[in-house]
Amino acid sequence: MKNKWLGGLIIGLVLLAARTLGAQEKQPYDGSWESLQKMPVPAWFDDGKIGIFIHWGPYSVIGYRQGGRGYAEHVPKLLYSGREHYYPYMQDRWGATPPDFGYKDIIPEFKAENWDPEAWAKLFADVGFKYCVMTAEHHDGWANWDSDLTPWNAMDMGPKRDLVGDLGKALKTHGLKFAPSYHRERHQTFFAKKLYQVDAVPQDDIAEEIRRVPEAASLYGPFGLSKEFVDDYVARWKEIQTKYQPDFLWIDDVPIFTRNGNNSRTVPPDFKPEVQYFYDSFRNMITDFMNDGAARGAEVYVNNKGGNRNWPAGVGCLEKDNLKLKVIGPKWESCTTFGTSFGYLEGDRYKSIERVIHEMVEVISRNGNFLVNIGPKPDGTIPEPQMERLMAMKSWLSINGDAIYGSRYWKESEQQDEQLAFTTNGKKLYAIKLSKPDAPFVITGMAGWDAEKVASVRLLGSDAPVSYQMTPQGLKITPPTDLGQSEHAWSFEIVTDENQHHPNVIVHDADQALTGTKEVDLEGRADQSDPRHPPMKPFTLSGATVVIETASSATGFAKLPLAEASTWTVTANPQTKNDPLRSLCDGKLSTGIGPVFANGVQNGSYRLDLGTTQSVSAITSWSVDYKGKRGAQKIALYASDAATDPGWDLSDYTPLGTIDTGKAEANYTAASLRATEGHSLGKFRWIVWAVSPVTESGGGENTAFQELAVELAPST
Repeated sequence: MKNKWLGGLIIGLVLLAARTLGAQEKQPYDGSWESLQKMPVPAWFDDGKIGIFIHWGPYSVIGYRQGGRGYAEHVPKLLYSGREHYYPYMQDRWGATPPDFGYKDIIPEFKAENWDPEAWAKLFADVGFKYCVMTAEHHDGWANWDSDLTPWNAMDMGPKRDLVGDLGKALKTHGLKFAPSYHRERHQTFFAKKLYQVDAVPQDDIAEEIRRVPEAASLYGPFGLSKEFVDDYVARWKEIQTKYQPDFLWIDDVPIFTRNGNNSRTVPPDFKPEVQYFYDSFRNMITDFMNDGAARGAEVYVNNKGGNRNWPAGVGCLEKDNLKLKVIGPKWESCTTFGTSFGYLEGDRYKSIERVIHEMVEVISRNGNFLVNIGPKPDGTIPEPQMERLMAMKSWLSINGDAIYGSRYWKESEQQDEQLAFTTNGKKLYAIKLSKPDAPFVITGMAGWDAEKVASVRLLGSDAPVSYQMTPQGLKITPPTDLGQSEHAWSFEIVTDENQHHPNVIVHDADQALTGTKEVDLEGRADQSDPRHPPMKPFTLSGATVVIETASSATGFAKLPLAEASTWTVTANPQTKNDPLRSLCDGKLSTGIGPVFANGVQNGSYRLDLGTTQSVSAITSWSVDYKGKRGAQKIALYASDAATDPGWDLSDYTPLGTIDTGKAEANYTAASLRATEGHSLGKFRWIVWAVSPVTESGGGENTAFQELAVELAPST
């Protein structure tokens, strides 16, 4: 562990002051916001369109959040602020709780032992990413680089490797731009009793941890927006800038600008003195970064994060988490997730592949960049559902890349009646069909064009000729029968006689552009308005029947006897309480509650993995009438034949039927969807029981399932 961190801090501040004061005549940015508003959008950023975001750190060891959804990278603070839930969790997992065992004690488990930066860089380049943003430091105070300013860094602890430096070198060999992201702006209250305050004091158990282990003060603190904190903040970024020469200065939301009596939206901003110092330090830090890039001959850039933007409009690209502008806006970026979390979250619910592709296309068609996030496991491996979506992006971009890279927006970003999105590249217009093009369609934005304005039309990924004709309503395209290799979205390249980019259609006012977009929850709580269960009316798959049986004892079932124990894997989304999920396949019924979703969970799902695709003849579940009200089963059954984890978006699954057993009338209830004799329900690998609450108590109580089983059809 280094003993020179204090000296490094002083050196960093001296270097920053020297940089700021010296050679002013050679620096294009004079230190004012007005000067920074003139920074150009780098060509590599505007042309590249697609970047990969990586949230990785000691929080990846935890890989858990109450409810199974939301930003898992925020759990380090929730361990203390949500002690009613997380202390029992820590006791069960680690055998101890704060102050005896805290976040600092989890860090040794962050080892990155299976991490290969070269493999990551090659993967990112192969998928089609043009730049990479990786967390250098998140709100937790942990440095992923070889830092001389803090002993809590990846070179001295945990992985014992320079994660930022090693990845940066590998990325450069594959031609990707690199941005070590910096999230320390919220650290001063992250482990405090109150968030986003100028004055802050640590959680009681944090204070006790520091008393027992004084070295922990430099991980958890300092607390409050002191000059010490701000100067250290700037020095840490300066160290990153000097050591790694990043292409982008990525900073997260700075909520103190609009909290605790501060208001950055007034002109001039109305700040407390401590916040004014922080704001001015940011301005000087950004100025130094931009001037440093100019001195190196590098095209560098900055983001402007948040619904309440960090900096004045025009300083860097507009950005929010999962941002979806409805208009063509000033240069912007959506840092978006495959699931509900940025950091690794075991059992996270993932967007469907189609949704990821469509979101990417829609963002780019509106002058945005698509920065999609992965949350690796602590050993450095990428979870399988995330890899599946990366591979799907690779496949799609290898076919449709001409419609994406180097593209610009058209005069219209979409045509809703035909589910079309548009991009341009010189004289080429790309009409990207987000629904399968199995019938002729008309591009109404081309109404009034003369026929000779269109030289040709082709479908990317298909060699089949495309029929088209100009009509008074617009260009009518008749897709070929052979749609080629593309999936999820299909790009029609239309060669015209003039440049199709229309720069004058941008909604330049950032406030107007953001109007109607989704608010960001800074704490990363799950969006409960986004259900996992698609609406499904009662139905039963053709050729199948529902059988329901009750029994007073575990051995009392005649039609649906209990299945033997199996080795099949059961997962749940969100997290269940009480008994372990493996008890759902142990061949036993008990009077206990079993694994169960918490009260108030409206859209819980259990999923069974058969390991391989097999012919399924019946799907059965058994439940116990726990305390006289939990035996009823109200479920919808789904299945998938996907070779890899299909995620939790049930619109990607095949619906098999619904079951509602009504009020429980006995100790045990069994419910089964069964194919007629000699037939099967289909060939599947994944079976899902999507449950609904069976009582209204406590926001809705869920079924106390005891066993889940699948019967396989005889092989033929």
